Amino acid sequence: MATPTQVTTKVPQEPDPFYYDYDTVQTVGMTLATILFLLGILIIVSKKMKCRKADSRSESPTCKSCKSELPSSAPGGGGV
Repeated sequence: MATPTQVTTKVPQEPDPFYYDYDTVQTVGMTLATILFLLGILIIVSKKMKCRKADSRSESPTCKSCKSELPSSAPGGGGV
């Protein structure tokens, strides 16, 4: 027999703060890893295609385009 003082009250359940949707975590992690991997490859490749100023004997197509941008390689001596 229940008296008015013994009425059971329901405490609202709080969501578990340590519940993870592992499929979403895995998808986001793999996407982020792919982006960082491709960014690293792009940085490595871009550094290899840079014009080397010290090696003036070998003129690759990339160095020819770099020389045309330098002010000292302009006709007439150039320089600032």
